[in-house]
Formats: sequence, C-alpha cells, structure tokens
Amino acid sequence: MPSRKNPARKAVVGKTSARKSPSPKTVSAKAARVSSQVPWVGPGVRIRMYRPGLGDCFLLSFGDGVRARHVLVDCGVFVGTRGEKERLREIAADVVKTAAAGTSGHPGVMAAMVATHEHWDHVAGFFHAADIFQGLPPERVWVAWTEDPDQTIARERKASHRQMAAALERAVERLAASPAAYDRECGSAIAAVMGFGGPSASTLNLGFSERSNQGMEFVTKGLGVPPAYLKPGDVMDLDWLPGGLRVYVLGPPMDRKALLQGRTPVGEGYGKSGSDGSSAAWMAGILEAADASVTLDADASERARPFDSARALPEQDVFREIDRKAAPEAELKNVKSGATNWTSRMDLFARYAREDWRRIDMDWLQSAASLALQLDGSINNTSLVLAFELVESGKVLLFVGDAELENWKSWQGLEFDLKGKEGAGRTVSVPQLLERTVFYKVGHHGSGNATLRAAFEQMTSPELVAAVPTDEAFARDKKGWEMPAAKLRPELHARARGRVLDATPGVAAITQPEVGLLSSAEWRRFAGAVSGGDPADLFADYRIDLDSAGNSPAPSVGKGARLEGSGRDKPARKASRARVRAGRSLAKG
Repeated sequence: MPSRKNPARKAVVGKTSARKSPSPKTVSAKAARVSSQVPWVGPGVRIRMYRPGLGDCFLLSFGDGVRARHVLVDCGVFVGTRGEKERLREIAADVVKTAAAGTSGHPGVMAAMVATHEHWDHVAGFFHAADIFQGLPPERVWVAWTEDPDQTIARERKASHRQMAAALERAVERLAASPAAYDRECGSAIAAVMGFGGPSASTLNLGFSERSNQGMEFVTKGLGVPPAYLKPGDVMDLDWLPGGLRVYVLGPPMDRKALLQGRTPVGEGYGKSGSDGSSAAWMAGILEAADASVTLDADASERARPFDSARALPEQDVFREIDRKAAPEAELKNVKSGATNWTSRMDLFARYAREDWRRIDMDWLQSAASLALQLDGSINNTSLVLAFELVESGKVLLFVGDAELENWKSWQGLEFDLKGKEGAGRTVSVPQLLERTVFYKVGHHGSGNATLRAAFEQMTSPELVAAVPTDEAFARDKKGWEMPAAKLRPELHARARGRVLDATPGVAAITQPEVGLLSSAEWRRFAGAVSGGDPADLFADYRIDLDSAGNSPAPSVGKGARLEGSGRDKPARKASRARVRAGRSLAKG
C-alpha cells in the first residue's frame, strides 16, 4: 500500500528500518512544540504514551468538551537507560504542564495518579522527579491492595521479596568474584534481570532496592493524598466524560497461590518453554525457606555451602603445597609411589585449576538466575489491572501493568454487580469487557508471559489498538531480550490489524501495514487519531473522539471504506479472519 503524501505525517507512518536515536536537544524541541498546542478538552479520551525507553508512562486525559481530567499511570524506565534521570524529569515536566493546562475558567485537573507495582521501570520517575510532581498533587492516588500495610498477605509478600532479593544479592556478589568467566557472566545476567527493580547502593546495580521503595512511597505517602488500595471487584463511577466513565479493578488477585509466578504453563501465553522449579530448593538452601525471616549471618553462609566446610580443603592450602613441590609427611604415608606421585598429582591439579571451565564450586549458585526470574514475576503479579469503560459508547481501555499469566487467569471469571440508577440489576463480566476493549496497553513491554492467550483472543473489537511500551533496540542489543516476544508480535499486529503504537525512542510510533489489514480509509482514520510519534518525539497521542452524549461519532465513509461494528455479517467475519492470518504472516516475515 503506498505511503501517504502528507509531509506532516511522513515520519509517523514511516518504515521501521529507520532506527537512529535522536539527540536530546531534538527530543526537547519536538516535545515542546507538540505540548505548546491549544489544551485538549475533548469530548473524548486522549491517551499519551510517553517514550522514556524500556518503561511505562501513560497520561490518560478524559475531556467533557469544557475541561480535561488527567490520570497518570506509572512513570519509569529500566535501570541503565542512557540519560535516565534527565529523560524522566522532562516527561514529568510535560505531565504537569499538560495536566495543569485548560481553557479560560476551566483549568485542567490531575484527577488521579496510579502506580501499578513496585518496579523501577514503573516508579523511577516518582523518585527522580518527585519535586516536579509535587507541583500538581493529584485528587486521588490509586495503588493495588498489595501496597496496603494493614494487609497480612501484602506484608508477607513484601517480606518474602526482601529475602529473595537479599539471597540474590549474595549470590551475584559471589558469582562476580568467581575466577570462572561463565560464573561472572551468569552473575551479570542475574543483575540484568534484577534491574527491573532499579539500582541499589551496591556497585552491582541490583534491582530491588531502597530507591524503588522510595518511588512507590512517594506515590502513597509523599503527595499528601491518602491512597486508595484497590481490590478485584471494585468499581468506580466517575462523571469525567459525557455519558460517564466507569473504572473496573481486575487484579491483582487476593489469593496467595494466584500471586505465585510460574504456576501457569507457558503455552497459555506467548513465551518460551523451559522454566524449572529449582529456585524454590535453592532459596530453601540459602535462607531455609522463602517465606521465613532469616538473617544472613555466618550460619546462613554455612547453609549456603554445597559441602560441609569442615570437610573442605581450602584452595590456598593446596596451592601452598604445590609451591613447596613436596608432600607433607602424613600424606606420603598413604601414597605408594612417594613424592613423585604427589608432585604429579599437584601439577595436574594446578593445570586443571588454570582452566576456568573445569571449576564447579560456583555452579550451584547459577540457579539463582531462576530465582531472579521468579522474584521479577512475583512482583509483576502484584500489578494493578484497570479497565476504563466509556459508559455510553461501551468502549474499554485495558491497562494491565506487568501482570503475568497468574494475575490474568485470576480475573477471567470475575463479575461486577452494578448498582444505582443507571446500572441497577446489571452484571458485567470480564469477557464482556475484553470483547469491547478498543485499547490494550500490552503487558510487560510485550513479554510473552504477560498476555494470556485465551484473554487476548477475546479482544475481538474491530477497533482494537495495541500500545507496546518498549525500547526494542535497548532490550535486544543491551539485554538480549525479545520485547515484544517473537510469538506475540504477529498476534498483536493481526488482532489490532496493524494499529500498533510502538514506544521505542528513535523510530516512528506507527507504521502502515504492507498488506491489506486495513482499507486506505480505515488507516487514514487511525493515523488521523495519532499525533506526535515522530522518531524524535517524547510521546505519541492516540485520541478516541466522542460526541456530546458520549457516543462515538459515525465515521465518514469514503471510497473503499467499510463501517465497523459488532454486528458484522458472515462475509465481513471471514474477511476479518483473513486479515488476521495476513497480519500474522506479515509480522513473522
């Protein structure tokens, strides 16, 4: 399909092969130019996807035509991102400026601030830019019930996470000090996974540190607004839109087992198989039990050894004997061939000791990699999951944080009993919300274990748009990760019919599909709802327009256009399935 001729949109709908990173000066200039436009007030919803790097930051703006109310969902980036602090402060300044802007007599409102879970790539901005956010405190603070200090399960989980992090830090320290190159590489890989939690005071930059805690505590304690600890089944009715706005709380689950990562087969998501359960045994070995309060003292160090230290011969003693080139008297009594045999044994030992690949003394610590993933997934599963329903139109925006498969599965059978004048006697189920989802914030930067296949397949709206808060180049080149996952990428493009927003800095936010997933008129409608998103821009905006009653305006029908709706006939359904298959083929190719 030929590209559009409008020069103002060339970069936005350009090819993904252009992946040059912009300079900070260019980013600032572009962002300032887009932000200086007339304040948006709707009516409708505008979703601003910031592009900090590998991290989440979304500003949802709900406008009634006169005033806009804004909801900030997370603000963070992965540890090690170049210019991390400066980038997040620039984003925070834009958030505050945008939320404060309004029309004459109707200033904007920071209606809510949301922190989905305590990972650095979601809360780093609340640490680095706390002073900026304090300039416009929100009316509400929304966090998951797992942050509630009065919840027993929440306290248990946090204690368990601290113990797991302490065990991992000790393991990485020992691996980093190993003479074997493979051990050191393993330690670096574990530290990379731990980076989701943010840097610690140690030189290893391990993840689950005090700074991540401080980022979350700023949201819950530093804004002067008592937080709402949200639970599955909670519903909030708000008058922020014509026709109303309803917020459903889906997760995290309140069941201990449902919070555990790794209990769901990987085939139910889009990830790779091959996980194991050895981390639990490893954890028990170093801390007695994953949920026990154990201080890492000398006894714990002894427990961490694969063999009893009383039966171990210190390596330095062995090398001292090698240097002496002679055997102790007591040893010679048990050596039939005498000193010559001893010396040859020591020469063999010395040669083997110089070959790092032969060493096994640190091998048992390499299973810490599995524990690091378990800890990362355990915290991901505490993600607050919110579904925003534009009541009159029925459209739904789904924000899942980094929820992994167990979190997803916990709310598949959830139902909401709506009360009050407008919703008396009506029940809404999660499958109904999924069927009407028109905007999906893809979980965990597109990881394969953060989108439940069965749930994603229920997102059947022909208007579905997917937003991937990733930095694909950083994830691939710096960390060796697939974000989005190879199995998920074609499904996203197929189900959203090419309407995928990419947060990777330095590339166009949207790219027109090469095959006929969308008609020319449909693509123009989608591209017209996107602003910003040039390779150098700080953010991309996606807009869902509503009329004064809260309904979606009827699209103008041009040549080749097709009206979209839930009542499509059989030929249209067949055409849709054909587009899905074509989208998978395109993304795989």
